[in-house]
Amino acid sequence: MRIPAVLAAAFLLAAPAAAQDWRSAPEYDVLLTTYDIAPDEIRLPADRPVRLRFVNNSNQGLAFSAGGFFRAAKARTRDGERIQGGRIAVPPLSTRTVVLMPKKGRYKVRGGTLFHRLMGMRGRIVVE
Repeated sequence: MRIPAVLAAAFLLAAPAAAQDWRSAPEYDVLLTTYDIAPDEIRLPADRPVRLRFVNNSNQGLAFSAGGFFRAAKARTRDGERIQGGRIAVPPLSTRTVVLMPKKGRYKVRGGTLFHRLMGMRGRIVVE
């Protein structure tokens, strides 16, 4: 069975357009410190690519946990492996960036350990 030339051309033209959306995604910084996530409310547009840059200014490894958010969002293929079990681990004094397309909703955010959560490392993501 042969694919009509029109369909093949449409597929080839659509692929670069999708890749362009990932490259032009606006960037949002999320600062992780030992007992805080800043901002504590992250507002993102729904169904449009965004780039989340997680910055760890601590001398210890930290994690950003948002299971519901990461399950609902569509991550760029190569960034999917950075999201493990609904969380992103960020080594000491470093950054991790993921590009994804969030789905509308309100999601809980918290630190990776119970101790960090108890000390106030929590917040929310609002996607509108």
